Amino acid sequence: MSWTMPAKITEAIQSWEESGKQSKNRDRRKIVPASIWCAIWKERNSRAFDSIENSMQKVKLNCLMLLCFWCNQLYSNDTISIIDVLDSI
Repeated sequence: MSWTMPAKITEAIQSWEESGKQSKNRDRRKIVPASIWCAIWKERNSRAFDSIENSMQKVKLNCLMLLCFWCNQLYSNDTISIIDVLDSI
């Protein structure tokens, strides 16, 4: 995986997918970039429109909670834990 930020979002997603080809949780891994971007977008809106600024730790926590929620909704019958998913990333 490249450690420099790609110029385009499509390149970032492609890099993320390439690095996870061997992952046993490939489907769940695809949700990670979307949860990061969604959490950042929500934080941006909170700051811009509500004048509320969360700490970086809170933004990270919001991202993880969103990832957990989405995984639970999409894979409700699966017994794999979110800890296993995060370990595989």
